[in-house]
Amino acid sequence: MTRRSLNILMICHRNRLDAYARPHALAAQLVRRGHRVTLLLHSVNDRFGIRTFDWDGVRAVEIPDLLWGRMRTGWDPWNTLNRIYFLSREKERYDLVHCFETRPATIYPALYFVRKHNLPWITDWNDWFGRGGLIEINRPGWYRTIFGGLETYYEEAFRPKADGLTVISTALADRASGLGLLPEQVCHIPGGTFPDWFKARSKQECRLRMGFPMGAKILGFSSSTSHFDLEIVLKALKRVAAEYPDVMLVITGKARKAVREMVREFEVEAQVHFTGYVSLEALPWYLGCADLFLLPMADRPYNWGRWPNKMCEYLSLGRPTVANPVGDIKSLFEKEQVGLLADWDAEDFAAKILHLLHNPNLAARLGEQARLVAVNLYDWRKLGADLEAFYFRVLESREEGPRVGEPLADDDVGKLAGSHPHSTGGSSIRQWLIAILKHYFLRAHLVS
Repeated sequence: MTRRSLNILMICHRNRLDAYARPHALAAQLVRRGHRVTLLLHSVNDRFGIRTFDWDGVRAVEIPDLLWGRMRTGWDPWNTLNRIYFLSREKERYDLVHCFETRPATIYPALYFVRKHNLPWITDWNDWFGRGGLIEINRPGWYRTIFGGLETYYEEAFRPKADGLTVISTALADRASGLGLLPEQVCHIPGGTFPDWFKARSKQECRLRMGFPMGAKILGFSSSTSHFDLEIVLKALKRVAAEYPDVMLVITGKARKAVREMVREFEVEAQVHFTGYVSLEALPWYLGCADLFLLPMADRPYNWGRWPNKMCEYLSLGRPTVANPVGDIKSLFEKEQVGLLADWDAEDFAAKILHLLHNPNLAARLGEQARLVAVNLYDWRKLGADLEAFYFRVLESREEGPRVGEPLADDDVGKLAGSHPHSTGGSSIRQWLIAILKHYFLRAHLVS
């Protein structure tokens, strides 16, 4: 298909503080490549009013939401209705729609718009949320009770209906195959790096700026709020401290009470430094103080399906990483010499850390390779080009004839637009809103 400038609508369930790491990163690269992109986001705080602004060339649209905290992530009917209202008045003519995750606030507006305008559409799958996934470890009991079945339903039900799917991991690509998607419908877009932002500065430069001791052994662990699988790190830290009493573990982000209690339980308070939330500008400087980075990953579904953003930060900063052989991290470490893999055992995890501390030349070589991998394989500029190529493949396939996918279920909102996946119906917006509310609450009742 002849390359041309596209007008793309992206719809995601994140706010701008979280969306920078995938939807916006890809959108900005597409703009850089000559396309136009509109990105629908959740507002950070607003409960009323729609706001539009320019975000690095991307037309960003913030939609209000009545919920709060972890519930402000794509479940609010008010947010959903505001998105559909905005799209019902939208004057832009789009070439395709890319729906990031398929929660109510993303999938219903996407379905409404693609059926109204007969557009091709793609979904993005960037975490294993539902059955056995992140919901089991990263959500409180009340959330799992209310949203557990809904999470799995919305995660899986709509994928086969779309023209294509982008996935962050090979495990999610395998799951998509089980749902009936063909290999040519799936494009693997892992998490990406910002090499110009996360620069490979020297430890000395970073420590001087951030006030850390020059001679200490420093281990780095990056996170914002989700400090997964940290227990093995703290156990290993105690063993490392027996040889290096001045060792420090720098943990970024907002550590929950359970994390701080774990630190006390393993008696490593003297070795752990919590930075709290730091600005995106300061984060590379904090992490750049480390001799090496840590990426603990238990062999469980929530880790099979994800690509930790912290891995991209680690690679970009040019330091080696000690990790566990799980999911795509295992494949990365086996193909590219960017660090050491440890068994899911605190003794072995500590041994791998100590091996790098004992062998600074090896650590330096692994760090240099990590930086090359960040620049050559995972730069968002490269991934943006990969996504662009996938868009054109989807559009070319659509021109050859609409894909006759799995028919929509009788209770699906899609029936308003006709039984064919790509038909356009004459349904009024009022009918759509009624159908969406019925579908949402019916689904909530069925899985409760």
